[in-house]
Amino acid sequence: MTFDRGVTLTTDRLVLRPFAAGDAPDVVEAARDPQMLRWMLWAAEEDLERAREFCTRIAHEDPMHKITFAIEADGRCSGSVGLQRADWMFGRVEIGYWLAPWARGRGLATEAVRRVTDYAFQTGLYRVELLAAVGNAPSRRVAERAGFAREAVLRRAGLLPGGARTDLVMFARLAEP
Repeated sequence: MTFDRGVTLTTDRLVLRPFAAGDAPDVVEAARDPQMLRWMLWAAEEDLERAREFCTRIAHEDPMHKITFAIEADGRCSGSVGLQRADWMFGRVEIGYWLAPWARGRGLATEAVRRVTDYAFQTGLYRVELLAAVGNAPSRRVAERAGFAREAVLRRAGLLPGGARTDLVMFARLAEP
């Protein structure tokens, strides 16, 4: 099995589409945000060259195991949501996301996570897992609002910028309740 290339998904307020070269400046700007620098390992080193490489090549690689969407809100690239580490045999995948500061506070991350989770189920996957750092309350709220159930705390399973280890909360949503 594999994810289809070039997939675009929509919600009432969002277009979830493949990343393009023109998204790179928004990725760089988002990476400068203090919350991004606190939680995202890649943010501190992000520059225009790296962002272009992500938007044009990396985000499109390995459709057997991952698919990455740009979150477009109000005509601007405002974040990312994607499925990764797909295990087609067991029907399991992990979802990850980030949202730029100019798009926060409106439920857009929750909306994007719900839509991409539904897409995962449409492809035949059964279980979508979501990991959030214990200290990242906004990310945990997205998981809960998107209908994910809290299942466990994975001790010291995450790595923060600067090298500190953190506990991760595992959430999951199943295709059938």
